[in-house]
Amino acid sequence: MVVDGSDLVETAPGANTAPPLLLLQGTGGTNEEMLTFGRRLAPQSPLITIAGRIGVGAQRQYFQQTASQTANPEQISQEAAWLGMTVEQVCQQHRWSSDDLIVVGYSNGAAMAAYGVQMGLLPGQAAILFHPLRVATPMAVDRPGYRVWLSAGQHDPLVQVATVQQVAADCERAGMTTTVEVTGGTHQLTPQEVMAAHNWLAENY
Repeated sequence: MVVDGSDLVETAPGANTAPPLLLLQGTGGTNEEMLTFGRRLAPQSPLITIAGRIGVGAQRQYFQQTASQTANPEQISQEAAWLGMTVEQVCQQHRWSSDDLIVVGYSNGAAMAAYGVQMGLLPGQAAILFHPLRVATPMAVDRPGYRVWLSAGQHDPLVQVATVQQVAADCERAGMTTTVEVTGGTHQLTPQEVMAAHNWLAENY
């Protein structure tokens, strides 16, 4: 089930000199949670969160995927294109620079972010990917100069460290620079990795 996207977008103002953040949530996450999280990561940045259109409530996702069930290529391509178009429109409306956009994703949202970045469907200069599942990218584009920070948990039952390392390798093949943070945690985010992502952002942007 794909829902209408008009009520899925929320924003929070920030300094126009700071890069805007696009926040993509994990399965069943909420816009409110993501805006709060984004403010912790980048206190000065304008924030944009766009919920997934697949499913409802606690099952809402950007595309249907589990560790054992691969993504539908047509579905993820369509949804990534919609996300890219939507965030461009939001940036234009607010006069935020989509060229400076930083994409932040967790779990299902991180997998979508990785796909959208590799396919050239999401604008910007960097991505932060917390525990991304891997999605095949049939036509990845070269993005030299693009930077990606990724995290994995050694005891994550859903996304193995090796999977996150594969996502990083996919990004590197497209000319991107990657940083991988491995914690001793599970699929839930740890304070250590959130602080590491915050510090990486502060140092680079």
